Amino acid sequence: MSQNSMHIQTNRKTKLANQNQDTNLFDIAGYWMILLRNKWLILFCGLFCLALASLYAAKSVPIYQASVKIQADPTTPSALSGGQNMMSPPVFLFYETQYEIIQSRTVAEAVVKKLDLVNRYKQAQLAKQNQPQGNGIISQIKGLKTKLATLFGQLKADIIGQPIQESKPSPRTDEQIAIQLAQKIQSGLKVKGGRKSQMIDISYQSDNPELATEIVNTVADAYISFGLQTRLSQIKDTASWLSEQLTELKQNLKTSEDKLQAYKKTQGLVDTQQQQQIANTQLSNLNTELIKAQTQHAAAQELYTQAMQAKNKHNGYLSLSPVMQNSSVKALVSEEARLSNRVIELSKRYGEKHPKMVAARSDLNSTSQNLQREAEKVVSNIEKQYRLTQLQVTNIEKLIRENKQNLQSLQGNNYELGRLEREVEENRRVYDSFVTRLMEADVSGDYEASNIKIIDKATQPKRPIKPNVKAILAAGLFVGLVLGVLVALLRASLERSFHTPEHVENKLKISGLGITQLVKNFKKEGKPEVQYLTNNRSTFAESINTIRTGILFSEIENPPKVTLVTSSSGSEGKSTLAVNLALAFSQLDKTLLLELDLRKPSISDSLKLTNPLGMREILSEGVSHQQAICQLEGEENLDIIHAGSIPNNPLELISSTAFRQLLQNLKQVYTHIIIDSPPILPVSDAGVLAQLSDSVILAVRAERTSIKNAQESVKRLNKLNANIAGGVLTAAEPKKMSYYGESYHQAEYYGYQAT
Repeated sequence: MSQNSMHIQTNRKTKLANQNQDTNLFDIAGYWMILLRNKWLILFCGLFCLALASLYAAKSVPIYQASVKIQADPTTPSALSGGQNMMSPPVFLFYETQYEIIQSRTVAEAVVKKLDLVNRYKQAQLAKQNQPQGNGIISQIKGLKTKLATLFGQLKADIIGQPIQESKPSPRTDEQIAIQLAQKIQSGLKVKGGRKSQMIDISYQSDNPELATEIVNTVADAYISFGLQTRLSQIKDTASWLSEQLTELKQNLKTSEDKLQAYKKTQGLVDTQQQQQIANTQLSNLNTELIKAQTQHAAAQELYTQAMQAKNKHNGYLSLSPVMQNSSVKALVSEEARLSNRVIELSKRYGEKHPKMVAARSDLNSTSQNLQREAEKVVSNIEKQYRLTQLQVTNIEKLIRENKQNLQSLQGNNYELGRLEREVEENRRVYDSFVTRLMEADVSGDYEASNIKIIDKATQPKRPIKPNVKAILAAGLFVGLVLGVLVALLRASLERSFHTPEHVENKLKISGLGITQLVKNFKKEGKPEVQYLTNNRSTFAESINTIRTGILFSEIENPPKVTLVTSSSGSEGKSTLAVNLALAFSQLDKTLLLELDLRKPSISDSLKLTNPLGMREILSEGVSHQQAICQLEGEENLDIIHAGSIPNNPLELISSTAFRQLLQNLKQVYTHIIIDSPPILPVSDAGVLAQLSDSVILAVRAERTSIKNAQESVKRLNKLNANIAGGVLTAAEPKKMSYYGESYHQAEYYGYQAT
């Protein structure tokens, strides 16, 4: 085989593998064809499951459902606080709790007791026992079961040698029946709601619509009664506990009050609160007086300072405002001014020694001395006022210090008194609180309002909710179809044969060159081996032409000269394919058909060849190939050399140098050489021939050739470096192939008739 041929083959295999990989990734059409070819199986599974669903629906007992709607307020109503509500636990916990309460055994047992279900159950069982047993199949089966149990019991007694004492089940008590009925009610109750509203739906299912209605309505009533009883029980327990505690609290209060009163008498004290208030008031008043005194002292000090400073001035005390505001000083100042003016006038008129002048000056001096004395009096008063305000501030500060000392002393002395007063106050507050709570409990005990209200009572259902015949039938049909699809897919995954050329390509990773049709009517259509010869314009002949074209175009630049046709095992149509291919190639150029299946030759008989000489005679007896050539009538371009007589050593003949030389000589004479070889798996002949051929065609029989065997054949040929041109699906049926892909439908692919 040339390097170019090997390169082309490698590229073709790589491309084919990539195409197959892409096809396998997403092949919806392939799955659809799997379902299409298994449609009757899928339909059968669907109808079978539909029949089972119909039988189940017919045998099912009708179940009725009754529902009651209630309103559950998370807040608990109270008779106190002006009708206000007391908050219950968080809402999400409240409704979860209510669901548990409604489905509790306590509520269920209350329903059983209220409806007297125990007696009703016993009456129903008694009526059932009194009914005559029918002769139906079920009764016969039960009777047979009883007889078999008795027989086996007797056999066991015979084996162990001891009689078997029949133990009859003891009758159940009313309490056991009540528990069983309560459990049944619990299992049948369904509660929902309370998520986005305060509404809760309670439903119950039963085969008796009247009983379902009674039970669900009674459940609602029992649930409300349970809530009221629980709340009243809690209130009564609280009131009882409060009453017990109240007596002790009252005694504690009286004891603490007696201790306080005795301490007051012993110490001669009043209430610490009153004493504290008096002391604080006195201290506040003293602070106010201190501020006033300090203000007055500051003003007096300022005047006193001014007076001390004015003493050494020219005008003396007369420069002080308080001095000049004195009425006496004002009068003396006016008088002094008048006298001074008089002295000035008299001095001008009479002189200093004049009696009037002397008298006037004497009066002026006397007035000036009086003015000085009055001014000194005013200054003296200022000094006295200064000393007085200073003394007043000192006294008030002293009183404040004494008051603070007294207050501290009071706090220290009255510590025990304050402790006793606090003890009395605490005991009184606790006592009053318990009295209030006891009164509330007494009032709430008479208040029977509930936070649960029935909005819609249950009415007797008219139609059953189970079985839902439509849903059951739809589910049965759906399950059946799904089961059929799964079985179809399982069958497809377990397939171990070929159905289309795509199967050949996908499983063997080689090119699919085409198919040969299965010939069923030999009398009408002729033998498969001569189909091309009989009518080279038929669909069979066209398929052979397609295969011929595929072989020629497998290597366009260097078309194969020697083409080997083989298969995995016998009876796979390789000889038929080889003969018809030879006939097809003979339409193009000089062609030779070599039958090298020396172990089980068939071409001579199929084509009714008369020449007894063949390949064995050529290779072992030295007969020339011209002597062994056979021809068919009208086929001048086709020469045939059949196997001849069966040799003892076929592999040695094929492996001989003589055969190689013969093949080289034949290549010089013929344009195309078609070799019909033995199968590749049973013997090694095909392996030797594959190495001597330019291309190899693997015949794969539809619906028969094992995929595993075909893959092993390809593996062997690849190990021998054979140039596999592709595979041909032989004996294929177009109708069956149409279920594996629309491209294989007979009307499209094989309906074409050449003209």
